[in-house]
Amino acid sequence: TKKVSMEEVVHYESGEVVRECMILAGEGAAKFAFKNNIPFPFISQEAPDIPAVLPEGLAGQYRLRRCMRKRNVGVTPSSHAALGLGMYSQVTSPLRRYGDLIGHEQLRAFIKNEPLIDKDTMLMRIAAGDAAARAARQAERNSNTHWTLVYLLQNPEWSGNAICLSKEQKQSVFLIEELGMETAIAGVDCELNDRIAVKAEKIDLPALSVVFVKA
Repeated sequence: TKKVSMEEVVHYESGEVVRECMILAGEGAAKFAFKNNIPFPFISQEAPDIPAVLPEGLAGQYRLRRCMRKRNVGVTPSSHAALGLGMYSQVTSPLRRYGDLIGHEQLRAFIKNEPLIDKDTMLMRIAAGDAAARAARQAERNSNTHWTLVYLLQNPEWSGNAICLSKEQKQSVFLIEELGMETAIAGVDCELNDRIAVKAEKIDLPALSVVFVKA
């Protein structure tokens, strides 16, 4: 039987440079499309309602993330709060994102002076692409969870650290660093950002579920 292993993802500074360039390209494409009245898949995000006081550390980052609103995709440009941009589109990954491919198709048609995709057709294609993208993201999450649970089943003595992100009445939310998983654990007395040792008590692979308890 093959063994599943876990390795920490290494983040390089060069990756940050590439991401910044991708954002700049998206902003530039959106401005170009708007200036030339091109129907385009603009991406926006409303500003979040951020509390006046946030916890420190990862608990504060978790609270901030929970405040963020979902992104919107449409043919009308609007601000993108998370990026701090007046208008934005995604155009740098046409091989893995259908919306980027539509953007490329539209830009090429404009440059070649060919007929553009009209707004109604653009909206229909955006909606279809978003539905497929959501299904793909869910499949990826399910796959990650599946193999994480296989790893835990192959290592029944595993235990690791969990950081308290949020405290509720009946349970608290924790981040298990080694597994990259968030989980709710009941009956644990701790403060925000405290670390506790946890272990997997019950694993249901078909249901993709696991119950963690204090080790």
